Amino acid sequence: MSTLQEIEQAVATLEPTEQRLLLEWLTGHLQKKPPMPPAVYSVLDIPPISVGRLLVDDVMGDDLLGEMLEDRKF
Repeated sequence: MSTLQEIEQAVATLEPTEQRLLLEWLTGHLQKKPPMPPAVYSVLDIPPISVGRLLVDDVMGDDLLGEMLEDRKF
């Protein structure tokens, strides 16, 4: 028995008292285990990527940010 469907079919064949006992056992079993903490992610977990080389040489005095913002509408 390895799938939920198989387990559901097997439970359906149990007597009501056995189903209640199974439910009590399962409830107790789940309460013993602490809930999983939420996963914590950081921007530092993201691996670095390469987007290729610059098409324009990086020359001192270039205002790349200004060029990017020229067509921007505020």
